[in-house]
Amino acid sequence: MKVIRGIFKNRYLSVPKGIRAVSLRVKKSLFDLIKEEVVEAKVLDLFSGSGSLGIEALSLGAKEAVLVDIKKSSIDTIYKNLAALKVSAKATPILKDAFKAIKDFYAQEEKFDVIFLDPPYYKGFSTKSLQTLDEYDILASSGLVVVTCYYKDSVEKEFKRFSKILSKKYGQTLLLIYRKNEESSLSRNI
Repeated sequence: MKVIRGIFKNRYLSVPKGIRAVSLRVKKSLFDLIKEEVVEAKVLDLFSGSGSLGIEALSLGAKEAVLVDIKKSSIDTIYKNLAALKVSAKATPILKDAFKAIKDFYAQEEKFDVIFLDPPYYKGFSTKSLQTLDEYDILASSGLVVVTCYYKDSVEKEFKRFSKILSKKYGQTLLLIYRKNEESSLSRNI
């Protein structure tokens, strides 16, 4: 796995054993679409694995990344990747269940400009994560939720806080992008 854009372009990242990292093709397409949205953004990378999506956002100019994973091996790998890139000061790895993290951020009144969801396939975590984000509002005004999931996952389509603005299939991966429902932001192009 490597960083594909920005100041860390072509730098390799360690990936923990047993983690399905998002493919370079999907990651490139995703950041082609949202590269301007991450500049100066506060990003949250849930189910972070290697930290690839949060680190890519930092490479493109995000001001801060919070990287959450429930596996200690993933958090250890994230620390290693951040140290190798000398970007630890802009990132906060957190060892915690993603759903608990969402609720905790809500209780602390934290808001994020971009939230990445790249959960394990076949477990229904995509829909559960979106439902939890819909209930616990931690998405900043005009913010984005970016989901990569198995293309056959039945992802709920209607949410009160955000609306789907993109759905694209890449092999067995489905890329979904939602924008917060405010200030007629749905008409904005990404």
